[in-house]
Amino acid sequence: MGPDTRESGKKMSAHPAPRSLQAAHPHTLLPVTWPVAFIGLMFGVLMTYVPYEFRMAAFRPLYPYVRVLGLIFLVGSISLLVALLYPRSPRWLDVGSRLLLCAAMALYWWVLNVIPGSLTGIVLYPLLFMGLLLEALPSMRHRPMLRGLSALIGSGFGVAMLSVPERFPLSVYAHLAPLRPLVGLLFTVGGVGLMLPTRWLPPRAPRWLLGLLTLPFALLAYSLARSMSWMGATVYTVLALACLAQALELRPRAPRTVGWKLLRGLAFAGLVPLLALGGLAAFFAQLAIEQQVREDTRYAAAGEADFLRRYLDGSRQSLHLLLESPGFRAVLAAGDREKLEPYLSNLAARQRAFDAALAVDADGAVLATSEGLEGWGFPVGTHFPEPLPAEGIALSPPFFRPKNRPLVAMALPLEWGGARRGMLVGLLSLERLSDAATPASQRFRVQVLDRRGREILRDTARGAQLLGRAHLPETLSEELDRPGGGVLEAFDAADRRVLAAEAPVEGAAWSVVVTQELGVAYGAITQMSAAVIGLLVLGVLLSLTLSQVVARDVIRRLGTLRAATAALASGELDRRVEEEEDDELGELARGFNEMAARTGAAQAELKEAVRTREEFLSVASHELRTPLTPLRGFAALTLQRLEKSGDFPERERLLKALRSMARQTERLTRLVDDLLDTARIQGGRFELERHRVDLVPVLGEVMERFEVRAEGGITFELEVPTHPVEGDWDAPRLDQVLTNLVSNAVRYSPQGGAVRMTLEESATEVHVHVRDQGIGIPPESLSSLFRPFARASNATARHYGGLGLGLFICREIVERHGGTIWAESPGPQQGSVFHVRLPRFAPTRRAEPADASRRDAA
Repeated sequence: MGPDTRESGKKMSAHPAPRSLQAAHPHTLLPVTWPVAFIGLMFGVLMTYVPYEFRMAAFRPLYPYVRVLGLIFLVGSISLLVALLYPRSPRWLDVGSRLLLCAAMALYWWVLNVIPGSLTGIVLYPLLFMGLLLEALPSMRHRPMLRGLSALIGSGFGVAMLSVPERFPLSVYAHLAPLRPLVGLLFTVGGVGLMLPTRWLPPRAPRWLLGLLTLPFALLAYSLARSMSWMGATVYTVLALACLAQALELRPRAPRTVGWKLLRGLAFAGLVPLLALGGLAAFFAQLAIEQQVREDTRYAAAGEADFLRRYLDGSRQSLHLLLESPGFRAVLAAGDREKLEPYLSNLAARQRAFDAALAVDADGAVLATSEGLEGWGFPVGTHFPEPLPAEGIALSPPFFRPKNRPLVAMALPLEWGGARRGMLVGLLSLERLSDAATPASQRFRVQVLDRRGREILRDTARGAQLLGRAHLPETLSEELDRPGGGVLEAFDAADRRVLAAEAPVEGAAWSVVVTQELGVAYGAITQMSAAVIGLLVLGVLLSLTLSQVVARDVIRRLGTLRAATAALASGELDRRVEEEEDDELGELARGFNEMAARTGAAQAELKEAVRTREEFLSVASHELRTPLTPLRGFAALTLQRLEKSGDFPERERLLKALRSMARQTERLTRLVDDLLDTARIQGGRFELERHRVDLVPVLGEVMERFEVRAEGGITFELEVPTHPVEGDWDAPRLDQVLTNLVSNAVRYSPQGGAVRMTLEESATEVHVHVRDQGIGIPPESLSSLFRPFARASNATARHYGGLGLGLFICREIVERHGGTIWAESPGPQQGSVFHVRLPRFAPTRRAEPADASRRDAA
């Protein structure tokens, strides 16, 4: 076999790999893009709907921009999901959404992980960025990126947990502490195992290792959720589900069914508008609730200040009433201790605000005390280390803090004879004041501060130390310097974001500060947002459920139509479809039934026409053959005798006429035979009679018949092996094929041209090539050359004879032998070559028609 023929044979016999095999590998991989898109979606929902939950100290730089960052996360993740579910979406949508999501996540990573030094975040997010960006390249999408990502994360986390456990603080990972060594070991085994070469592992080992990684990721998510770190819990939950999906070999295929397309469309049609409307409604509702909460906080501070004012006014009024008593005034002016004590003890017992009462002379020495105060270390005659104010409230000096009891001194002077003769002092109990229940203390932490020394006078927090130094945020300290009842957000000493309000106490250098953690203050907003998210999810699920109900009905009815169409195509012309409803599908079913009825009628008419045509062809062929046989014999006999007879004037002219008549008779016989064979083929009556045949003499006989004629000065070349080439073939039919091919070559060859026939063999098959130097075959005619009544366009244009049945019959004969026939031509006027490939042995069953692509390419 020559090189050109071998190449052609390879081209024609090389079948593409089945589509299912080509596409099997990519569908077994879960891209990194899916989990990253879901992480971005969850981040966006949390930041947009519940921004007040991001109240940790690490969020301090990002807190003013939480909603904007959440919106970026939402836009990026939803755009990425659109690009994933709609593979034909624009390229810029896929790339742009990846870049947008990476930008938002990079900002989150830097502020929340790099600056605070969070080891897990420092390791995790760069790997997510890398996987997301690499999968933007089409060549990387069919690589096991998520498996490698899981391996790197698992090995990094495992080594860190085992080697530097202090990088996992109890403040965040408290619920993981007892299991931390086990979790680190699971991470290490799973991650390092996945990083080993696949050939070193048993076939199912990667799936088991991925399933193993699911457990530590889930435990990490549980620990962070218990610590109220919702963002981290979201990330590790998604990673755990991704590892589980890989272990179970779940494949994120996008079905091409009507139901899936309807579900996909309704998912986005419901999700995106509901997210947008829900976010907008939540934003305005948050503003309204935020304003209301701020007003409530301001009113709580003002109410607490008013309570203190009334408390102090009541205490001062009690001192005034006692001081206005003539008897007490006289006793105090006289400095009679024995007579003063009953007055003072009665005041302390009657007014529960006072823990004790004192009478002090003009020099600041204690004249008398209420009952039992001596045991606190207040002997009569003791002088104050610093003078009390002429009238007002002051913190009691250390000398007046027995057993470190927090007290506040309230003093009123006694004027007698135009001179100051002493003072009445009431000691207010700050512990009792702190225990007082007020409307503000039921919802807020209430602190009362002395603005002069920033000391705490009242604190409703459990276990708070009174008269200690108050540690206030800078913004709140500035507010105390210019008291005016403002409301602000700040971070407290524990780095928790709080909502605070300040109100001055009238008549004292005190200020009331009410504070509440932001999450508690805006708990109503969180609950409202959670309700909105729940309604949103419920609405989307409801729309998806309804879409599936509708889709199933549509798919069922379309499936019925599809089955009926297939049945109709296979010949069941009586198949009909039930018209269930009067809608578009009902009209389609009605149209199908009408089409099926018309098709059945047309098919019946066509069968009748084909039967009539076959009968006509058979009868006409036989009828034409009946007079042709004696006519051909008589012409041959006359020509033979005339050639042997002597010369006479009209002999040459008569010989020429008889030879022309013999050729036309033979041509007419061949046309009739072709019509008869075509009728047999179409009628299913065309059979082969195989015998053991040597193909070399068959080729020689065919070429010899044409050489004898020597028409048009055409030369014939035959190249065959010197030994027999045997096979199981029908020799007369192969003779018919070769005669047809050589006859076509002679017909379309120019004067003085050459026709070459070659035979090549292998152990299982033979190849016959018929090459000419004729008019060639246009490329557009090659695909239809072997169809019934088909002829090349250049042959039709130049009025070459023939019905176009010869090559059709050749193809049927060759294919019934289990072989293939095809043609090649460089182009018009460049000749052509016909190839016939025949197996040496009869196939077990009739071979299917040759590959259409090969026949068309020929």
